[in-house]
Amino acid sequence: MDNGRDASQHQENTMLARAEQVMNEFQLKTVELFDHTPVLRVLVPESEFARALELRSTLVERLKPIGYRFIALDLETLSDENAT
Repeated sequence: MDNGRDASQHQENTMLARAEQVMNEFQLKTVELFDHTPVLRVLVPESEFARALELRSTLVERLKPIGYRFIALDLETLSDENAT
């Protein structure tokens, strides 16, 4: 067992859980988040894409302290039927 890998995986899961909490605070609940440390990739449904862009600065301010250096909004949006 590789304890270093386990600790790293736990840290990534914790960071992702905290990022999900931030998204929920802004009612962006149907997003999908992908941890590519140091990048957080955010995939939103088309119906919420404009709102995510409006919140860009605030989300970056809240997500960077979690440990992500870059916050990326994926231009390939979720289809709204897959987001439910």
